[in-house]
Amino acid sequence: LSHFTMAPAKRHFPCEEDESSTHQKKAKQVALEQLLSPSPVVLNSADCNLDFNIECNGLVGYGLNEEGFGYCWSGARATAGIKNGRYCYGCVVVSPQPVDTDDTAPDQRHLCRLGVSRGDDAVGALGETKNSFGYGATGRFSNAGKFLKFGDKFGVGDTIVCCIDLESKPLASIGFSKNGKWLGTAFQFDVGSLGLGADSSFSKDSPWEWALFPHVLLKNVVVQMQFSVEQGLVPQEGFRPWAFAVADGNAVMGPSFSYPKDCELMMLVGLPASGKTTWAEKWVKDHSEKRYVLLGTNLILEQMKVPGLLRKNNYSERFDRLMDKATAMFNVILARAANVPRNYIIDQTNVYKNARKRKLKPFKDYQKTAVVVFPKPEELTRRSEKRFKEMGKEVPIDALNSMIANYVLPKSKDFPFSDEDFDQVLFVELNRDESQKYLDQMKQDTLSLSNNNLSTLAHRGSSHSSVPALQNQRSSTGSGIHHWRAHSLISQTNYRMPSQVSNLYYNFLLTCKLFSVVK
Repeated sequence: LSHFTMAPAKRHFPCEEDESSTHQKKAKQVALEQLLSPSPVVLNSADCNLDFNIECNGLVGYGLNEEGFGYCWSGARATAGIKNGRYCYGCVVVSPQPVDTDDTAPDQRHLCRLGVSRGDDAVGALGETKNSFGYGATGRFSNAGKFLKFGDKFGVGDTIVCCIDLESKPLASIGFSKNGKWLGTAFQFDVGSLGLGADSSFSKDSPWEWALFPHVLLKNVVVQMQFSVEQGLVPQEGFRPWAFAVADGNAVMGPSFSYPKDCELMMLVGLPASGKTTWAEKWVKDHSEKRYVLLGTNLILEQMKVPGLLRKNNYSERFDRLMDKATAMFNVILARAANVPRNYIIDQTNVYKNARKRKLKPFKDYQKTAVVVFPKPEELTRRSEKRFKEMGKEVPIDALNSMIANYVLPKSKDFPFSDEDFDQVLFVELNRDESQKYLDQMKQDTLSLSNNNLSTLAHRGSSHSSVPALQNQRSSTGSGIHHWRAHSLISQTNYRMPSQVSNLYYNFLLTCKLFSVVK
C-alpha cells in the first residue's frame, strides 16, 4: 500500500521483549504467558504458521520477513472460538516490516487480512476456503477463494474491528468497521453448513473443528490484537468483546501444545514423482484430529502465493531464485519446528541416509516413523509423466542418477545393524524386499549410464523397433540445466531388453519430470 513506510530499527510496544533471544526461548515464554495471561483470549502459539512470531502476552503478531519469507503470507488464530452469539475483536496494523522483494508490486509487499475461520481450516489460507472469511488491506472481502470489493483499503495506524453474528436468522453474518466507522455487512452465511450453532455436536477430541476463531493472515506487517476492552477494543454496537464468549459459555478453546514425547514425526522417503505428497495429503485428511503440519519446499512455494508461479511452461530465472530461497527457508522452518511440539510430516525425497539422520536429530523425543513410497517402475513412469503434464518441469538427469546411486532404504532402530533412529518404517506400496530388488536393479542401470551407456541403450532399442532418438536439450529457462527427453522409449513390437526391469526403469529415467528436487 502506498502509505506504508519503513519500520524503525526497533519496534516499541506496550511490552518489551528481548529480540536477540532464540526462537526456542520465545516459544516457551509465549506458552507460559498464555497460561498466566489474565485474558483467556490471545493469539495461539499452537495454532499458527511456523514462521509466525507472537509477542507481548500473545497480543502482537508478525511473520518472519528476512530473505524469501518476505514473499510469504503467515497466519495465526486466537485461542478461543465461538459456536454461538454476537462478538467482535479488533486488529491494529502497527507497522510494516522491511523487505527485499523488488520483483513484487509495491502495493503487494505489506498486507493484512483478518476475519474468522473454522478451527480445522489451514491457518495460511484465510478467505481461500469455504469455512473462512477475510477482509484484506486491498479493500476486498474473500471466501472460498472468491475476492469481492468491500469497504476501504487500510494500512499502518488503522484499527479494524471484525464482528460476527451467529444469532440472526435465517443467516449469520460477518461485518467490519474501520477506525470506528461501520463498513457494513460483508457476507451472510448458513451457520448449519459450517456445523456451528448452540445445538451443534462436535468431537470431544477436537471441538475446535466446529467453531469460528479470530484469524489474521499477514505479509510483512506487525499487528496488535484487541479481544477485550482492557486491550483497547472499542466494541461495535450490538456486539460483545470476544473475551466475553468464555464467561458466556459460547467459547470453544483451540488446540494447545503437546509434549514432544506425545508428538509424531513422519518422514516420507521416495524418488521424485513416486507419490509421496499424494500419500501425505490423504493421511493428513484421514487423521485431521492430529493436526499434522506438512513440511517441504513445495509447500513453502505455495505459501509464497506468487501469481503465475505454477503455470505450465512459465518458468524463468525468477522461479529458480525463489526455489533457492525456499530451500533455505525450509531449513529455518525445520529448526523452528523442533522447538514447537506438533505432529509433522517431512515431504521430501529423503533418499540420502545422512540427510535423514541430520533432519531427525533435533526431534529426538518424538515418535519417529519413516514412510517409504516405492511403486513399481512402470507406475513410477506413469506418475512421472502425469507430474510433468501438471507441473511442466523436469528433473536433471544427473540429480536423479545421484539420488538413485545413494538411495538407502531406511531401517528402524531395532533393525539389525541399523544406525538410524526411526521407531518404525512403513512401506505403503511395495514391501521392503520388493523395493530393495527394484532399487538394486536401478542402481545397476544407473552405473551403466554413468559409463556413458546411453547411446548403447538407444541402439539396442532401435535395432528392434522404431524408437525416436534421444535429445539432449538445454533448458529454455536459462538455468543451464540439461534435460533428457524421449518421446517414447517403449518398443512398438514385442521386443524386450534382457532385463524387463531395466527397460521400464530406463523409460522412467529418461522421461522423468518433476516440479523440484531436494535431498
